[in-house]
Amino acid sequence: MTRDEIIALLDARDPLAAAEGITPPREIPWTRGTCDDAEVLRYGAGTTNAQIADRLLALAGDPSVRAVRLVPGGDSTDRPGSWGVEDLLVTAVARRGLSDGVAIRSDWHRLGAATCQLAIAFGATEWVIPVTDDADPDRLAEAIGARAVAR
Repeated sequence: MTRDEIIALLDARDPLAAAEGITPPREIPWTRGTCDDAEVLRYGAGTTNAQIADRLLALAGDPSVRAVRLVPGGDSTDRPGSWGVEDLLVTAVARRGLSDGVAIRSDWHRLGAATCQLAIAFGATEWVIPVTDDADPDRLAEAIGARAVAR
């Protein structure tokens, strides 16, 4: 994808169109802990679509990248860190922009189990569940027609 194509997808604000053709995984690798091994792609409050595109292209061009964590900006009085539609949109655009071998992880801590579960249909491929969260990955995966696989 080109920078202009990424920006156009983000500007359109249509996560369903951005996710068209993305096939959700049948197995979802998961672990409890942190995403310390993943590169970060920030979006939402305080980030422009051009900055998102530039970062995504930099990650896509780095053959050492194995996982990317999507992190919404911090909340402010002007707006929350991200909107639900924005979370799914950025997930779909990241899936389109990164090779299939790169894991995409939504930020569980900021978005919660339900949004991370839904993000699978938009291109997320793994869950990193915080140690303090008692979410049942088997139940969450089954609800979306997949199987959770501990890594």
